Amino acid sequence: MKLVLQIALGVFLGSLAASFMLDAWREHKAELAKAETDKVLAGQEKVGQEQAKLIGSILRQKQQTNPAAVITPPVGYIPDDAQTQTPRP
Repeated sequence: MKLVLQIALGVFLGSLAASFMLDAWREHKAELAKAETDKVLAGQEKVGQEQAKLIGSILRQKQQTNPAAVITPPVGYIPDDAQTQTPRP
């Protein structure tokens, strides 16, 4: 009977330790995935800022070369709601 209890206790403690290890491993993998996602998002944000600076410099150059030119939107351009809404009284 004593041997059966020792085996049962060993099985219980082993499965408990295994579940703790699985939880720790999943948390570790989730942290690695989050860090990778944050890194990718930071890179995309940096590229977006560089593109915005490039577009701004191109527009400034165009405005300096021909100050009377009116910037027209491209064909098919639809402004977002913030530009088309009228203030409510």
